Amino acid sequence: MSPTARTTDVAALALEYGDRLVLGTVRDVHAAVARRAFGATRIVGSRVPEAVHDAVAGSVYGSLSAVLRRSGGAARSLAARGVGAPVDGTRLGRQVRSAVNGLIGDELRLLGDPQAITMSLRHAGADIPATPWKLRQAYPDATSHLVVLVHGLCENEESWGRGRDRPTYADRVAADTDATPVLLRYNTGLHVSENGQHLDELLEQLVGAWPVAVERITLVGHSMGGLVVRAATNRATVAGHGWAHRVSDVVCLGTPHAGANLEKAAHLGSRILRIWPQSTPFGAILDARSAGIVDLRHGYITADEWEGQDLTARWGLDRIAAAPLAHAEYHFVAATVGATQRHPFSAVLGDLIVHFSSSAGIGRHGPVVPHARLEYLPSAHHLALLNHPRIADWLVSWVNARPRRVRQLES
Repeated sequence: MSPTARTTDVAALALEYGDRLVLGTVRDVHAAVARRAFGATRIVGSRVPEAVHDAVAGSVYGSLSAVLRRSGGAARSLAARGVGAPVDGTRLGRQVRSAVNGLIGDELRLLGDPQAITMSLRHAGADIPATPWKLRQAYPDATSHLVVLVHGLCENEESWGRGRDRPTYADRVAADTDATPVLLRYNTGLHVSENGQHLDELLEQLVGAWPVAVERITLVGHSMGGLVVRAATNRATVAGHGWAHRVSDVVCLGTPHAGANLEKAAHLGSRILRIWPQSTPFGAILDARSAGIVDLRHGYITADEWEGQDLTARWGLDRIAAAPLAHAEYHFVAATVGATQRHPFSAVLGDLIVHFSSSAGIGRHGPVVPHARLEYLPSAHHLALLNHPRIADWLVSWVNARPRRVRQLES
């Protein structure tokens, strides 16, 4: 059982990053500006003012850093003794934990930080092991059709409840179809391909332990979640896992199949900031973003696209084609903030996070998934796709429709 993440762990992480990124950035910018300012005195020949300044500045920054490090260590010690409320005890705490995992989740996992999230099924705000007994308890009315909802970057299973004045997609599926909605949570800071592997393994376990025989699976992914879904089906096909044969529909909501403009802007901004010594430390802050975020630059879903490469130091355009499931129907939902696709805001901003062509699955070399069905949602932003009444209606109709394989056999 993984250790409980506590508020003292959050405080320790804030202090550690305050030392490394905030104080470190201020110190490095100060040093760069000072070197430029003292350039004239070095030309004249006197280095005394610069030496005095460097000694004083070094002492001040060293003292502040020591305070932050000791405070962080003290907070970690308190957390290890069980001091501090569990982060998952409140909705806000769970949201903060998910956001932190999206930003630096790969590092949290590497350091063994208890705040690192492990992919798991979620029900009523708690992890549900994929075992027969636990699944029967959590899903007493389990059916043979699973609708698995996979959230996006910095989100969790509760993000689907955006706009609490209306039913969620899970609510609509449970009420208007014969399917059973299944939610999960995962560390969105990990590589998409790794989360795809975890999802593949989890679904293989889930199908084997589900209370009734699983005949059909519908996969729904928001933003990064759509890439994770495609990564999971790709790995399941290679590994020969049986659950993939039961997938009838793959639904991607605002998924950056061909990359996300925001990540591309972050990468470009990091390169630009490194041109001048005074701004270089700010570039280091941008480079601290997680592997999951970097994968969004071009919609990477396989390890071969990033393994052995430092994608924070290169653009990275070598996307590898991943074959879609031949028997499944793909539904791509794209949105724009403008009222039409040709509106200036739509052309430039897309849905504020993902450009229309990317969420529509149109890459540089053509469609990412041939014959995918496209639905367009005008005047909507990226997060609105988490709970939109029109999408809910579409999802219900797709879940209630006969699978392609059945229609083919009948014809």
